[in-house]
Amino acid sequence: MMTSTMISLLLVLLLACKIRAFQTSTTHLVQKRSYYHSPSKIDWRLKDVQSSVTSTILPKDEPIDFTHLMVMDVVLFQRQNTKNPTSIELGSVQENGNIAPLSTWTLESAYTSAINDMMEFVVDEEDLFPGMTSEEITVLRVLDSDVVGYGSRQVGNNNPHGEESEIIYYVDRAVVEGVYSIEGDDDVLKIDVVVNSNLEHLW
Repeated sequence: MMTSTMISLLLVLLLACKIRAFQTSTTHLVQKRSYYHSPSKIDWRLKDVQSSVTSTILPKDEPIDFTHLMVMDVVLFQRQNTKNPTSIELGSVQENGNIAPLSTWTLESAYTSAINDMMEFVVDEEDLFPGMTSEEITVLRVLDSDVVGYGSRQVGNNNPHGEESEIIYYVDRAVVEGVYSIEGDDDVLKIDVVVNSNLEHLW
């Protein structure tokens, strides 16, 4: 588990990296990201909060290179040896560069706003190490900052001062419940949400 200080530093560093990425559009990383987010390549239609269905076309044969990912990026990925070719998953980039799947304890909203209906996710401790590599999964998309948020929560009962905490990932319901397809493919893909009631903290 990471300490609350480490999580706070990660959140600050992530914000700084995101700001720098937007400001430095000439870098290869930003050019790569803008390519994947380009409206000409992806039909990304986020509807208002009253309608949770999003239709997204993902580029064909253009998986995202792991070297272009940043720690705490939230991604859509597919396992390479999956038995269900219409299933995709949510994951986050960990400090070792690998990707861990995200899980939740509830399908209820964590919070809503005029433009977002956010659900909350964490990395299950059992999925944390070592995570999954590019040999095991294909990253289909890095989620934009307008549909992702971050927080933290205390870990463990015997942790009165919050020395240990974990990252909470907030993802817009329109993304989680969206309908996806690969460019030129008729298959309909949906996110397989892992719900584990044991991840809920009641303190």
